Amino acid sequence: MKNSQYKSASQHGRSIDLRNYDAKQVQHTESSVPQAKNSPQPQKPAKKKKNTLITILLIVFAFGLIAGGVYIFILMHTPKIQKASPQKVQSVLEEIKKSDKNTLFIASAGVYTPVLEGGPEQLDNGLLHRVPKNGDPEAGGNFVVSGHSFVWGYTPKQVREKSVFYNLSDVKMGDEIIAYWNKKFYHYKVTELKTVKPNAIEIENKTKDPTLTVYTCTPGGSADGRVVVIAKPSI
Repeated sequence: MKNSQYKSASQHGRSIDLRNYDAKQVQHTESSVPQAKNSPQPQKPAKKKKNTLITILLIVFAFGLIAGGVYIFILMHTPKIQKASPQKVQSVLEEIKKSDKNTLFIASAGVYTPVLEGGPEQLDNGLLHRVPKNGDPEAGGNFVVSGHSFVWGYTPKQVREKSVFYNLSDVKMGDEIIAYWNKKFYHYKVTELKTVKPNAIEIENKTKDPTLTVYTCTPGGSADGRVVVIAKPSI
């Protein structure tokens, strides 16, 4: 019975005695069978996609900064660009007369803008007649007119329309300023140029002689000072 445990049935006429098998041979046989190697798993593309997205966002951000800077530059210099070729005086005067609005025309500063009555809010629509009781071209006294030197806008057109006195500092002694007031033209010649502090309210005082006082903020802003142009009747 015991011997039968070490013998197997005959296969193809050959008997196999299990007693002659060594355990090491069995292990060697098993180890000689090639084992399936773990094939490398493909790398997930998540990290690559993330890096690509970051690169795209950085490019878009950089482009936005450049485009924004160029656009701001254009907005800031729009009034100066528009002033390059002022219209001939006679043609402008004809247009002013047709509009029939009280208007100030300063060829050397590219100014051709209505003069409005009211509060500071009118500065967004044109020039402001600051102290009507102190004078105007018809009544004499000190005709005081103020306007913005620079106001931000979403488009060059908005900047140009609101930054009326952007080029006021370009005015020189002897330049002509023309005011159209109550259907009549008044001609002035610049006699004084100066810069004053924001609290120099005396520039708006009533004067004995007919005077035109035009002013705006300095490039530093309303808290910095005022650019003032004073003119006297030339005709």
